[in-house]
This record gives sequence, structure tokens and C-alpha cells, in this order.
Amino acid sequence: MVGFGSHRAGGDAAIERRQHHAMALSEDGQLAVARAKIEQSLAANPNNAHGAHGFAHVCYESGELDAARTFLSTWLTAYPREGFFYGHLNWHLSLCEIQAGEWAKALRLYRDAIALDRHSGGPQQKISDGAAFLWRSELAGHPRDAAAWRTLYDYANGALPRPGNGLADLHVILTQAVMGDDAVLDARARQMKELAQDGRYPSGSYLPALSRGFMAFERGDFATAIEVLAPLAGESERIGGSRAQHDLIEFTLLKAYLEADRQEEARHLLSARRRGGSGAPVAGVPVMH
Repeated sequence: MVGFGSHRAGGDAAIERRQHHAMALSEDGQLAVARAKIEQSLAANPNNAHGAHGFAHVCYESGELDAARTFLSTWLTAYPREGFFYGHLNWHLSLCEIQAGEWAKALRLYRDAIALDRHSGGPQQKISDGAAFLWRSELAGHPRDAAAWRTLYDYANGALPRPGNGLADLHVILTQAVMGDDAVLDARARQMKELAQDGRYPSGSYLPALSRGFMAFERGDFATAIEVLAPLAGESERIGGSRAQHDLIEFTLLKAYLEADRQEEARHLLSARRRGGSGAPVAGVPVMH
């Protein structure tokens, strides 16, 4: 009997390769091929968490939010709460609910499965999913949860005191920017630069620069935030991870355009987004014709 698993999620090597291939194809815009491949994988093992994860990504890339909501909300009912992917797949579902305007449902998912004391993953996943949910919620117009940010900030500084993984570091510096801890943020940026100079930090100068953009955004200095973030938004693949995770950067730039009343640049950013992809749940987004 094929069962649920954690990291390998109960699938054999061929099935797992198909899942990763499907995710790569979806981010390359080959959506029909990606959808067929991930459906084959799920047909071979419906209980496979890697397959469910791949399906969530394909739906995100194709803008099929209702399909993702229906699939994930059903699939997760049978997946163990302590399973490695439980928190992260609920994060994917929460993005769909935010996009759909279902804030109450998104908040329930956060409190039940994404908040620091409820997430089933390791430190990097806890920090990444928690910070991304909180930030994207604010960009969508929902109130800041200062206590949740403080808890996440304290945990991040203790669990990941030094930089190492670009995607996790993105979310660590975000917690530091939100808390206004310029000294700690500057220190981490210096550490990242030192690692990059030694050839031990693949994303190079990307995150130190990004930290300045987040700091400016938090201060309400949207002109500086735009100046910093605009050239970085198109290079987010340097930190690893997926478009579902990188969109946080582009959405922050979009919000900065809106706050600075630079509507034409906001429209241009929206029009340049990949066709068929998920929308931009950012408060004040102009109607596109």
C-alpha cells in the first residue's frame, strides 16, 4: 500500500522526478504539459504530498485558483497534521483564499496550520511561510498582526542567526525590516556580502540590496523602495524557490508604485506579468482593460 510520507512523501523515484519536472515546466510557461504530467503523477499515487505540492504550483502558474482551492481543501483532510507538507500546503491554500477575497478563510488557515506554533515544517519553512503570509496579507489590505511579527522575528533570529539559504534569508530580512531593526538587518547584509565575496552565497548581492528596499518601504519612503526594488524584481530566481514565493517581491514593488501614485508604472508592471498566471492581490490595484 502506498501511504503518506514526509520528505519523500511515499513516492518512488520516477514519480517524484515527474512531479519536479511538472513544476519546472509550469514555471517555464509550458502549462498544458505540466498539468498533464502532474495529473499522471497523482493518478499513480493520489496520496503523494509531492504530487499535491506540484499540483498547487501548476495551478498557481496557470491562474486556476478555484481548482487549487477545491483540490487542496479536500486533499488536506486526509493528510496527517504532523506531515512535513501540512503547513506548507495550507500556505498554498491560504494564497488562493487571499486572492479570492476570502480573508476569514485565509486567516483560519494561518491560525490553524501556518502560525509558528502550528506549522509542521522545519525552521526555514516556518519562517518563510509565516512571513510570506503576514506580508502578503498586508499588501492585500489586511491589518498588521504586530504580535505575530514579533514572535516570528524572535524565532528567526534564534533559529537562523546567520545567512545561508537565500529563500529563507529573504523572509528573515523581511521580519527584521518589519520590526525596524536596522542594526540587525545591516549586520545580516554584511554577512551575506562576506559570504558572496568568498563565493559561498549563490545569490550574491541580491538580498543585501533587497533589504534596503524593504527598509525603505517600511519607512514609507516609496521612491527609494521603487528605485531599489524595480531592478531586482526581475532577478528573483537568484535566491531559489518558486514564483509563488518570489511574487512577494514584485507585489511589494507594485504596492510602492500605488502608494507613490505612480499609476502608469503600476499598470505596466501588471501588464508585463505572465499571461494566465495568478492575479496580484494588492490593495488599490488599478483595473486593467
